[in-house]
Amino acid sequence: METSIDMATRKQLLWFGASTAIIVALVLLADINKFIEAVSRADKSYLVAALVIGMLPFFVWTNTWYSFLNKMGAEVSYLQTFKLFMAGNFMNSVTPLGQFGGEPLMAYVIRKNTDLSYEEGFSAVLSSDIINSIPIFTFILSGSAFLLLFGSINDVIAQAVYIAIVVVALGGSLAYTLWFKAGTIENAILQALRKVTDVLGVGKNHVKTVDSKLDNVQEAFNRIGEDPRHLIRTATVAHAYFVFQVFTLYLILASMGIESDFTPLYFILPMASLSNFSPTPGGSGAYEATLATILTVMPLSLFPEVTFATALAVGILFRLCTYWPGLIIGYFSLLGIGGVE
Repeated sequence: METSIDMATRKQLLWFGASTAIIVALVLLADINKFIEAVSRADKSYLVAALVIGMLPFFVWTNTWYSFLNKMGAEVSYLQTFKLFMAGNFMNSVTPLGQFGGEPLMAYVIRKNTDLSYEEGFSAVLSSDIINSIPIFTFILSGSAFLLLFGSINDVIAQAVYIAIVVVALGGSLAYTLWFKAGTIENAILQALRKVTDVLGVGKNHVKTVDSKLDNVQEAFNRIGEDPRHLIRTATVAHAYFVFQVFTLYLILASMGIESDFTPLYFILPMASLSNFSPTPGGSGAYEATLATILTVMPLSLFPEVTFATALAVGILFRLCTYWPGLIIGYFSLLGIGGVE
């Protein structure tokens, strides 16, 4: 009989296969010869520097986890947290839910490797995800303001700004409710479950179990929200990862002979990062396509004569420097901490 691990592996391979197919289709659409030409002319010294700097965000994200795990009372070192985060990053990347999806599994791994409960681990992971997402919207809104004042905004950029505003409103409301109005979402879930069980006439014992679990989650989020200064400090440090990614993109563009100022890159990357919420592992395929599209539809004064093939090469190289190394490290980290047996 096929084990659940075998089935999970097959699903992971299926989703990675779908993501790879998207990238291959994009390369073919862009003209494979022009794509190969764009990659072959890249300056390798710039790419090596981009790879080194592209790895630095993993240490910034680890700091966010380290901050929240210790806030929950876990006695873990930064190195232990790094292993846990990289394993979690791998799990998020192999789930078909883009940016999110691995949190429940990672909370289980945290429970196995620390003295935290499952609910405490889940609260720490979800809070870290929220904090690490804040720079995307900080820079997309500040970048759009820059373009509005000193450049121009076309329809594609305007739509991205509208999406960012909606996500900020929804995400901000969720974060505020979880940290400062803990119990609101939990109570809504319980009320919905009770209505369902009343209609079906079964499952009331399960509701009691869920009620107990949600009480623990509520208490964990209360602990996180009781210190707003801690949230502000952690969110401020988290912005450093975006600066590293901007430098990485700048170096990749330079390797292709594309001149660019730093300022527009602070807007381009957060726009592309919205595609991380697409239903593919780690946003694979969607991210590369989005970044390539943005580079070709930005005001012509910023990136003149950049073809889609060249822009796609930039997008794929950027992911090779900032995304794929994390998968390799994360895979071995997951093996090292015992996986999700």
